[in-house]
Amino acid sequence: TDGAMEYYNKATEASKDLKPYNSTRLGLALNFSVFYYEVKSDIPKACTLAEEALDQAKENIDNMDNEDARDALSIVELLKENLSLWKEEGEDDEAQKVEDL
Repeated sequence: TDGAMEYYNKATEASKDLKPYNSTRLGLALNFSVFYYEVKSDIPKACTLAEEALDQAKENIDNMDNEDARDALSIVELLKENLSLWKEEGEDDEAQKVEDL
């Protein structure tokens, strides 16, 4: 996973030159957040990555043309769905920890 992390970090750095609503940049954020969730089992980091991508895309959504919008909005929906599921799971985990006390 160290090699994957290195390449994700390099790709994330390179993607900063793209517009926040660019489908490649959003897709990278989606994949990297899923990597943190599934491979690293790091729900907080996965949520942070997804939230940052969504926030940045929202700030610039008015600047999208129709082609960009269609591609970006489908990825935005996936980010939102994942974020919702992960936050819910994180809350369930916290509740279980309290019950275990």
